Amino acid sequence: MLIDLHAHTSGISRCCRIPAPEVLRRAKEVGLDGIVLTNHYTKSYIKDGDAAKFAEAYIREYHDTKACGEELGCKVFFGIEVTTELYRNVHMLVYGVGEDFLLAHPELYEYSQEKLYNTVKAHGGVLVQAHPFRNGAHVLDTAFLDGIEINCHPLYKKSYRQELIEIAEKTGLILTSGGDYHADTYRPHCGTYLPDTVQSSRDVGDFIGSAQEIRLCIHEPQAETYETYTFVRKIKE
Repeated sequence: MLIDLHAHTSGISRCCRIPAPEVLRRAKEVGLDGIVLTNHYTKSYIKDGDAAKFAEAYIREYHDTKACGEELGCKVFFGIEVTTELYRNVHMLVYGVGEDFLLAHPELYEYSQEKLYNTVKAHGGVLVQAHPFRNGAHVLDTAFLDGIEINCHPLYKKSYRQELIEIAEKTGLILTSGGDYHADTYRPHCGTYLPDTVQSSRDVGDFIGSAQEIRLCIHEPQAETYETYTFVRKIKE
């Protein structure tokens, strides 16, 4: 099944222009089987310094979106896109964790990369750097990453596919693909093919973390159509 591992809804992500039902309808229209809901988790979204309250709102939006997905026949999995205060132009995608993770760490935007990685791993999740090289964002310390994302957002110059493939091959990281969809452009047809046995948010993280081979659907910015690419992870000796 083809799942976009990077999607937003306007219920949390201010930069997204449409609510969950429309996000899911558009995903289905381009042939996606589902999304991982990775709304923005950033300090700038916190009102009155109440991070716990925001974490609860974040989780409610996920439940509302998942319920909508069940009605529309579109799978919805839980994820997080974190912007940390230490790396303001770098976004990190968290997969494979549940609501307990966010409730236990509502101020995770204050964490260093190492602390964020270790905390995610302690909860059984994986950490993937979103859209490296966009707006000058470099790849962070690969020792504290599980993967890097080939991103297909149409507003940006390119996906940087080849550059990221080379980094992944050298470091043993896995590659993922996602659209970072905000409804500010056409809906790209992109994502990561997951086995049908993946049925939960935990399963998503387990697959990304353990996959030795992964099939990606990539819609290069401004390209007329999409293509598939199979990446084989190379374990560093």
